[in-house]
Amino acid sequence: MAVQCLDDPATMLQKEWCISALSKDLRGTLHLSDHKTHQCQTPPCKTLKTVHQVKLNIVGHPPCDSQTAHVLDGVIKIDKLVTVFDQDGQHRGFHAGDFTWQGAGSTQVTGRISGVTNVGTHRLPIFTDCQKCDAKGVMEGRLCGQIASTSTAALNGCQVMAAYRIKFDPSLTGGQGDVSATLEGVIICSCQH
Repeated sequence: MAVQCLDDPATMLQKEWCISALSKDLRGTLHLSDHKTHQCQTPPCKTLKTVHQVKLNIVGHPPCDSQTAHVLDGVIKIDKLVTVFDQDGQHRGFHAGDFTWQGAGSTQVTGRISGVTNVGTHRLPIFTDCQKCDAKGVMEGRLCGQIASTSTAALNGCQVMAAYRIKFDPSLTGGQGDVSATLEGVIICSCQH
């Protein structure tokens, strides 16, 4: 079962929190294991559904990665990343997958990533023109997880929330091969007075 993201305003106001910065660089592989198309009459559309396995090696990105976050350097694995594209792998889509994140020692995080594919949010008029609105081979979204085990007792049960950007080689069938990514977020722990 996927971890529920800590995004309830009432809970955020009610409790006291400790926040640590999380900044990671990721490199790995995207392996296409299945793809199929579907045609719908109402509403009229054609979609492509893909399933990928993802493995990403994670290292801290100084100066933004906190000392607390160092235990999360390791590997993220997603056994079933599902994407549904408009038409084919060159068009916009949405994706989701459950992950296991193995950090240093016994540290393990479980959770879910979800977001949109073949989009560019860093574009004019807000940013310099470094992306187009339909940037191919880009996944952007949110990662939510919970630290399930760690040798650092104070982090047990803490949550991880981050924005990610994954760059991959796109294709009509959804892409595969080498990927690189950035992950920027926070570790959220309930304050133990």
